[in-house]
Amino acid sequence: MTSLKELYDRGGEEKHFAEEFVQLAHAGSWDVAKDHWTRTVQHFADNALELEKLPPKRAWQRAEELALSLCKTAAQDGKCWACAVG
Repeated sequence: MTSLKELYDRGGEEKHFAEEFVQLAHAGSWDVAKDHWTRTVQHFADNALELEKLPPKRAWQRAEELALSLCKTAAQDGKCWACAVG
């Protein structure tokens, strides 16, 4: 799984996402944002039916893509689904 720090270190759009996810959705807490990023990717890996037919490496990549899509929108709104569910 790609960590939130790895996304940040890649620069560009991924860095921008990591900054927003930390600053807007988690009030600057990298530790909470990192945990919630990991939980989000794991949630998709465990629950997205479309991943069942994919090879393991591609399934993880797709789980990350789905998580990124959800988290980008949430960060722009200053929200996080994992914060809401506790």
